[in-house]
Order: sequence, then structure tokens, then C-alpha cells
Amino acid sequence: MSLEQDIANVVSAAEQLTGIVDTKIEDINNTVNGKVAEMNSQVAVKKNEIDTAITQQVQRVDTALENKQVIGNGGHGTKSIGIASFFTGETGATYMHLKLPYKIDTHNCMFHLNIYGYEYGKNNIVDATFTGYCYTNQNKLYQSKTAGTHEPIVYVGTDQHVYLRITLESQYYLTLSVDSTYVGNGSVLKPGDVQFISSTEAQL
Repeated sequence: MSLEQDIANVVSAAEQLTGIVDTKIEDINNTVNGKVAEMNSQVAVKKNEIDTAITQQVQRVDTALENKQVIGNGGHGTKSIGIASFFTGETGATYMHLKLPYKIDTHNCMFHLNIYGYEYGKNNIVDATFTGYCYTNQNKLYQSKTAGTHEPIVYVGTDQHVYLRITLESQYYLTLSVDSTYVGNGSVLKPGDVQFISSTEAQL
């Protein structure tokens, strides 16, 4: 066999080998790509499962926290605690208003709330109790009564909502919280139902 033929055979064999290698490389790439896609799919599924589990856990925690804010069976005498809070490092005197969800032109609801805390700037304990009846049948605030520190009063605002108010000489490091008790034909108030508003205005 001539040298030329030998070279031709070697070249042909090399080309065949290259083709086989290329095919194997393609097979390997396809296999790897398939495995990567499979792994990505599994990761996505697991991530979704984890996200769902986290969301459910957050909901359980939120529910647990809300449940801990209510003491009682939901009926009369049930107390909801810490339904609103307030803190500021501002200075100066202020009127602190608590806006209730009840409107005298809309609701027939009795209420009993307590605002308590610490007026650090004057070294005073804050402890005031408010009761009354938002009486839409006569479009008025009825049988309101207050007791405690910081000149507590109940009044009807220009928006027809019932407001509670205390007078503070100093806001400096003022901390307040609110509890509510279900009385009469009222309701169990929860976080978001009431709102603290600090203002230099005596009535809103």
C-alpha cells in the first residue's frame, strides 16, 4: 500500500473519529442541558413550596398575634388589648385625640376604652377611661363618662366620628396604648379600628 493511501486512510479514520466525538459531545450537552432544566424545574417547585410555607407561617403568626390581643370569648366583657399605640420624641404640649370607628349619624354602639402610658417629660402616669353611647337613633353622643388623668373628655368631631381626648403638657418620649372592653351593644375593637392623632387643636 502506498504512503498516499496510508495517509488517506488515517485522514478518513480521523474524520470518522471526529464525527463520533462530535456526536458524543452533542449527546453529553443534550443530557447536561436536560438535567439542568430538570434541576431548574425542581428548584422552582421547591421555591414555590417554600414561599407558600412562609406565607402560611406569616399568616399563622399574624392570626396568633391578633388572638393574643383579645381576652375573652368574644362576648360581653371581652377585652382587646394594645389595639393602638403612640410614641414620639417631640417636645411641647399637645392634645392627644383617639378617633373611634363609630359615627353618630351611622352607628348605635356603646364603648369602653382605656388610654394608658407614660408622659416622661412631666413624669406622669397616663391612665384614663372613657365610656359612652354613640346613639344614631337620636344622632348624638349619649351617656358619656370619663375618669382618670390628663383631663379626659369624649366629643363628636366635625366628621361625625366619636373622639376621645387627653391633654398633655409634654410629648417628650410620650408612650401610649389603648385597650377596649366589649360593653352593651358595642363590639370588640381590634387593631386598625382606632387611631391616635396628636394636634394643637382642642377638637377635630
